[in-house]
This record gives sequence, C-alpha cells and structure tokens, in this order.
Amino acid sequence: MIRLIYADLHRIFRKKSFVGILIAFLIISHLSCVFGSMTGELTAASFLDALRKYTERGFMLLLMAVPVFLAVYSDEVSSHSMQCIVGRGVSRSKILWAKLIDCILLTIFIFTAFMLLQYMMIGGFGFSQSQKKVYAAYGLICVLKIIAAASFSMMALFITNSTPLGVFCMILFTTISPNIFRILYLQGIKAMNYSYDMILLRSMDKLAAGVATWELIHWSVVYIFGAWLITYLFFRRKEFEF
Repeated sequence: MIRLIYADLHRIFRKKSFVGILIAFLIISHLSCVFGSMTGELTAASFLDALRKYTERGFMLLLMAVPVFLAVYSDEVSSHSMQCIVGRGVSRSKILWAKLIDCILLTIFIFTAFMLLQYMMIGGFGFSQSQKKVYAAYGLICVLKIIAAASFSMMALFITNSTPLGVFCMILFTTISPNIFRILYLQGIKAMNYSYDMILLRSMDKLAAGVATWELIHWSVVYIFGAWLITYLFFRRKEFEF
C-alpha cells in the first residue's frame, strides 16, 4: 500500500495543471482574506475575523477541495486506470485506504504550506500568542472539513462512477451545507447540533477560547471513516468494464 500511496502522490505532483491550480488557490485565498479584513484598519484581529468568515461559509475551502478531490479520486476513475490496479490484484480495501491517506497527506501538506506562507506575509500585524493558537485552530478545522467532504464525495464517486456527481458533493459539503445548517440551527432545529459543520463551528469557538474539544476528534473519526466504510461496502462488489 505504501508503494500505491507513493505512486499516487508522485503522479499528482507531476501534473502541471494541479500545481498551477494550487498556486492560484494560494494567491486567491490570501487576497480574499486580506481584502475581506480591510473594512477598517488591517490588523491581526481583522484578518482572523475574515479567515473565520471564509472558513464558516466554505467558499475558500472549495478552491482547494475540488482540485484535491479530482487529483486523488477522480483521475484514475475517469482514465480507467482503476481497472488496471484492481486487475493487478490490489485489494479494494487497500485502494480505498491508500486514497484516504493520499487525501489526508495532500490536504495537510497544502494547507500547512498555505497557512505558513500566509502567516509570513502578514506577520507584521503582530500576532499575539492566543491569536497564533486561533490561527492554527482555523487551519485544523479547514483540513478536517476538506478531508470529510472528500470522503463523502468519494462515496458518491465510487458508487456511481460519476465525476460530476462527486464534484457536486464537494460543492454541497464545503459551501452549501454549512450555510443551510447554520440557518436551520438559528431556527432552533436542534438536530443540526450533530451535523459535522456545526460540530466544527463549536470546536472552532472552543479552540479559539483555549478550551480543548474532544468531540472534534471522535466525531471526525465517525464521519470520515463512516463514509469510508459505506464506500467499501459498495465498492467491493462493483463490477468494472475493461
């Protein structure tokens, strides 16, 4: 499985289109946060407020989530190389584990690079120690959100073999559902307390206040690996056309 993961990551980073999209994501996301925080004086606090807004609404995450999803999950399905991997005797559970690990590693790498570059570019704002923790917490929330969204989109892609449906699911989970769940939550529908978006938002508030939030860990495990299990139950019986 290690060789499969290495081959996947090597393939992804050799794609000029992916590297170009990644650079565009870094530039657009940074400019969005900067201009979103310029309602008054540009400070560390105003920048963090803008970053929180884009994190909550999911628009910034979409810029990264779709390229990651297409690079990790969609390319091999659309090019029919998945059939070759299965035909070589690689178990389907290993394929799905490798894909999930690819997604986790790629998301962590890209978002860590993004947060570090962004911090160096705005370091003159004078981040306090508590603001640094909040900044790191927002980065963690973004990573978990993208991995969870990719896991559910993977489920749609591998069950239906439809890349457009997978991309739609990415849009649904990164941008549409957070806004819908927030509206329902404000209307007093308590079931929304257990949606992954509301769990992340609560965790963001607690982490920003310096309070540990253990629900972030176990609910992330439930949602991400729950989606993986459902995908495997369907994918293990799926017939391919060679």
